[in-house]
Amino acid sequence: MSKVTDLILIGASNNFYEISEIIRAINNIDIKYNIVGVLDDDVSTHGQLKHGVNVLGSLDEAKKISNVKFVFGIGSSKTKNIRHKIIDLIGIEESKYETIIHPTAIVDPSAIIGNGCILHSGSFIGNNARLESFVTVAVNSAIGPFAVLEKFSMITSLVVVLFGAKIGRSAFVGSNSCIAENVNIGKGVIVGAGTVISRNIPSGTFFLGNPCRMINKFDIPEDL
Repeated sequence: MSKVTDLILIGASNNFYEISEIIRAINNIDIKYNIVGVLDDDVSTHGQLKHGVNVLGSLDEAKKISNVKFVFGIGSSKTKNIRHKIIDLIGIEESKYETIIHPTAIVDPSAIIGNGCILHSGSFIGNNARLESFVTVAVNSAIGPFAVLEKFSMITSLVVVLFGAKIGRSAFVGSNSCIAENVNIGKGVIVGAGTVISRNIPSGTFFLGNPCRMINKFDIPEDL
């Protein structure tokens, strides 16, 4: 049996349930984690049980808690451009965030995975791929060789990111999309579900379709 690591999850929304199931799957093979609690700024949840786990308090409690690892579970198309601000407000060292990898995920030994990443069931990370901190790769998505996923980017289910593609900071790639070889996706981009991206995409845009077309532009934070 491996050493058991105490975890506190950040965020008590839907992602909490998904991450809890990944942890359960890991522990079914070898008990590696113990979920101590969850932190959330919604005061109505404080003291409640979420999936059998106690909501301990607000996010600012994290700085007061020692001898645990944290799992960053806040992430959606709506929150993608503020996740970095939330991490800054929590104010704990990046090394204290645990990367959670489902047992069915395949990660090539040459791949580089940063702190605080979440790799869901059936995900594949190819050789020499690089995932920066706080990246999410959802169910049955594949990240090809030498691809780069910048900090806070989110890959949803059944996405294929091909050889050498680069997904920009805080970008969001919708389900069943394909990012072609060596394509660069800018910061804060939203790629809609079922989209095929075959050319570089500028920051702060929403692209959709096959062939892809720009739906609109939007402002992204200056510090993104």
